[in-house]
Amino acid sequence: MSDRAARAILAAVALMASWGLVAAFPEIAYVIVGILGTCLWQRVVTWLGRRRSTEAGADVAPAADEKHETVPEALHRLAGPHVFLADFATARGLSKEAARAVLEALDIRVRRAVRNGDDTGVGVHRDDIPPLPRPPSATPAEGVDQGQPTNQPGVRIERTEGGLIIYDLADTHRHHTVGDH
Repeated sequence: MSDRAARAILAAVALMASWGLVAAFPEIAYVIVGILGTCLWQRVVTWLGRRRSTEAGADVAPAADEKHETVPEALHRLAGPHVFLADFATARGLSKEAARAVLEALDIRVRRAVRNGDDTGVGVHRDDIPPLPRPPSATPAEGVDQGQPTNQPGVRIERTEGGLIIYDLADTHRHHTVGDH
């Protein structure tokens, strides 16, 4: 059965159930009309937005933030805690098939069922979302090794067979010896 036929059948069942509620409780008609009106308004606004973007065609440039967004960044932005394939496809301006192909090409697993709140659908589980790349640090940190100066300014320590020799670099002609006494 196609998706449209299933939706049409579901809509017919919902309308008959609504009619039954209105017949039993006439006051609820206002609530039902409000819900249906809100759903219809959301559909119209979405349809008009798609139509405007289609008419504009290639004249519409992507936003500066979306232009350089990588797939992992998009997945992290959309995660709540998982990402539905349809949401990812919409965010990237792709069909569901193309979005699935992109994810599979990057070895990101697409599962049959992930849950966000009360909704369940095809998507990427939070465990399968790749981590964001770490930003490069300004200067790499180097550890102190034997033979290198310590982090104490003006002091140098050398290890010898008899113990440690501590050099005070401010006073170049004297040093202190700590030995095994």
